[in-house]
Amino acid sequence: MGIGSKNPKAKHGKNKQKRNDCRQVAVGMAFDENGFPLAHEVFEGNVADTKTLKTILGRLALNQDGLKPVVILDAGFASAANLQMLKEAGYSYLINITRGSRKKYADDFSAKDFEPLPGRADNQQVEVKKITDPEDPESVLVLCRSAQRRLKESAMISTAEQRFLTDLGRLQARIAKGKLKRVIPIERAIGALLKKHPKVARYYELTHEGGILCAERHDGALDAALELCGDYVLKTDHSMDAAELWQLYMTLLRAEEGFSSLKGSLGLRPNYHQLENRVEGHIFISVLAYHLLCWVGYQLTQNGDSRDWKTVRRLLRTHSLVTTRLPLKDGGVIEIRKPSLPDTEQAVVYRHLGIDWKQAAPARKFVMK
Repeated sequence: MGIGSKNPKAKHGKNKQKRNDCRQVAVGMAFDENGFPLAHEVFEGNVADTKTLKTILGRLALNQDGLKPVVILDAGFASAANLQMLKEAGYSYLINITRGSRKKYADDFSAKDFEPLPGRADNQQVEVKKITDPEDPESVLVLCRSAQRRLKESAMISTAEQRFLTDLGRLQARIAKGKLKRVIPIERAIGALLKKHPKVARYYELTHEGGILCAERHDGALDAALELCGDYVLKTDHSMDAAELWQLYMTLLRAEEGFSSLKGSLGLRPNYHQLENRVEGHIFISVLAYHLLCWVGYQLTQNGDSRDWKTVRRLLRTHSLVTTRLPLKDGGVIEIRKPSLPDTEQAVVYRHLGIDWKQAAPARKFVMK
């Protein structure tokens, strides 16, 4: 947002893009189970995430059918104060507490009493089970094991380890060739190496003695971490079964994917306006665009089409309106504008969206003198 001096909400705050030179505003959104936005609010740019939940909840209404609504939260919002506020407001919660919890429940994960979710391929299999939360009798935990997530996390650790070993080899070569001789510069270089690779540095112990840098790999700790790849823990106070809770949690991932599109292709940022009402107007238009994107995705899903927005946009990019210009002897021009014939896959997308492409862009004839 640049300076934003005339916008009271424009503040310097935490920025994942490291653009600390610019002021920003924060946007909070709530989504339903299909990913459609229910409400959005613009906050000051330096607001903490945990402090936005109360405002967003104030924009929502409790179900009128007597059912207790479930609020799905990212781990960053799951503070004790927020969970207590949800309970007092009549909401149930569902959160991911994976960070630091997989080791705690390692024995439960090693058991064989998991329930596989039906209708999933072997490479996409997810297994779940419920256990009582030993630290909170009013809540239950859903232990989840995902084959696809296991492969992804294992690959990430393997890639991170290869990068660490590459940088380690370079440092060892520098020390062996005498390019680093004094103890203090060597220790600084070792510290920088460990800081650069935090995911795998914890599984290695580096020692320097006599001009030689040695690395000892803690195989047991690394193997234990790899064994827990793909495991994660959900916490809730709702009484649904484990499979239903897992399906419900997946709606958060759809919302996160949608918010990523909102920040990218739908133009939420960068926001170059300086006045508060114009900044919020820009955000409102982006949210409207997101509503349309959600409708496209929902219609496709209802018709068994799993293609995402990026794929659909790329597929339809070649279908266009064609204008034919016919000059007349009297100096006039006739313009005939009509859509090109869609290919097979484009026609399938239009059919799934309930769009008659001929009527949506009917042939038009213009006569200009």
